[in-house]
Amino acid sequence: MPGNLSRRSLLKGAGAAAAGTATGTAGCLSLVGSGSGKSLTVSSKNFTEQFILSQISIQMLKSAGHQVESKTGLGGSPANFKAVKNGDSTLYWEYTGTAWSSILGKNSVISDPEKLYRKVDSAYNSKYNIDWLERAPFNNTYVIVANPSWANEHGIKDLNDLAKHVKSGNTDFSVAMNPEIKRREDAWAGLPDTYNFAQKADGIETVSMKLGLAYKAVKSGETELGFGFNTNPKIKKFGLQVLEDPKNHFIIYNPAPNVRKKALDDSMRKTLNEPTSKLDTETMRSLNAKVSIDGKDPKQVAKNFLKEHGFV
Repeated sequence: MPGNLSRRSLLKGAGAAAAGTATGTAGCLSLVGSGSGKSLTVSSKNFTEQFILSQISIQMLKSAGHQVESKTGLGGSPANFKAVKNGDSTLYWEYTGTAWSSILGKNSVISDPEKLYRKVDSAYNSKYNIDWLERAPFNNTYVIVANPSWANEHGIKDLNDLAKHVKSGNTDFSVAMNPEIKRREDAWAGLPDTYNFAQKADGIETVSMKLGLAYKAVKSGETELGFGFNTNPKIKKFGLQVLEDPKNHFIIYNPAPNVRKKALDDSMRKTLNEPTSKLDTETMRSLNAKVSIDGKDPKQVAKNFLKEHGFV
């Protein structure tokens, strides 16, 4: 899902600037009414997963009697954050890791998902008057995917197993990744230190390619391992094995609706929170697959998901 990479690339340099330049003076442009039946605006970033998540919120709000304007595909996190902060949008879905590192400009790593969520929520409430609603269970972070045959042959189920394999002198395998992942401390560059195989890491071949191509490279055996994003549907399509990350090296990316506080009331909060707990990793991969692989409309995919679980 190339859009995910764009998300991180775009935010790395631009997020903090957006936070600093947003003025917050536009008032509550997206809120016309009060109580039920408000006029609201929902925006999103411009990749598959965001189109689905935003449609889930749009359809839940419409079902509750609100008038909703769609600004889906507005841009990256800086554009959506600024829109909500200024009142040009009522809400969009953001990821905890993105908020922590790019919007808030924090460098420390918090491996506990709930602790990270609470810190982000607290900072947004106090600094920006934006509330984080409940976070979804899925975590769209970096993952290392493995060719199942190769992983099974060497008894590798997670990154601890991989480190043990490497430390035993086995470096005759390759890993697909793009140049950004290769140099990032929270991706490949810092992984050998986290899992204590730095002394052998130079012997591992890295193969440079776009992440969208890495899944197929691993499936075909062109490389044994590859970097990807946890909710990319190609993991399921190609039957790849995700190597679990027991030391939580990769930053956590739990998503949640970010809502302008002036527009938020208890009824809206309840409405928007209802479907969130059903969005686990397998569910999100499946929903993404229906759009990016099967070519279905995100609006219809979101509608079917909500109907399936009895939310609309």
